[in-house]
Amino acid sequence: MYTSHGETPRSASDTVYLTLKRRILDGALAGGDMLGEQAVADELGVSRTPVREAIGRLQAEGWLKVHPRRGAVIAAPGPDERADVLDARALLETYGVRTAIARGTTVELTTRLREVLDGQVEAHDRGDLEQVAALDAAFHAALVAAAGNAVLDAAFATIRDRQERMTTRALWRRVDVGARVLAEHDEIVQLIVAGDADGFASTLDRHMHQVHG
Repeated sequence: MYTSHGETPRSASDTVYLTLKRRILDGALAGGDMLGEQAVADELGVSRTPVREAIGRLQAEGWLKVHPRRGAVIAAPGPDERADVLDARALLETYGVRTAIARGTTVELTTRLREVLDGQVEAHDRGDLEQVAALDAAFHAALVAAAGNAVLDAAFATIRDRQERMTTRALWRRVDVGARVLAEHDEIVQLIVAGDADGFASTLDRHMHQVHG
């Protein structure tokens, strides 16, 4: 029920957790929406115990709040979340690219970025906006990973889901965003190939604020 050929078996709790988290990220569950344990259990064909466990994990991550006798409520993004996420990303991603350029390791980085961008193009062509958003997060994670610093990678991981949620909403809200993301990702790769760290930094800032403006 919870596995397909070649996949590691998932617990019922993991399945519920991943299902609900994906709905939050893609906007199917928006801030203020209520979640009832029994309704989720009935829909997914599980008992209430794994639903309760999944909701507990989501609450610990800040995606929802549980109110006694009312149920769980999806948490709306805070008023400063967009600005905070973009500021953090700018610091981490710019440092990663500057480090790669200084160390002469941009070939490995741009090879990875091209792989992700090719996947984004394919997903965009078939209208899979959810996959475009997931690969967007992977593209920007690769920029951070270029620094080779596990602490920075962990810092980026704490905001990656929020970035993906922001990107998914931008893609759904404006039909031009997908094509813009692809074009600007290609521009970013070219700047890294050229070793233009300052050009990268300014383009990244423009890219993020145009997509999430």
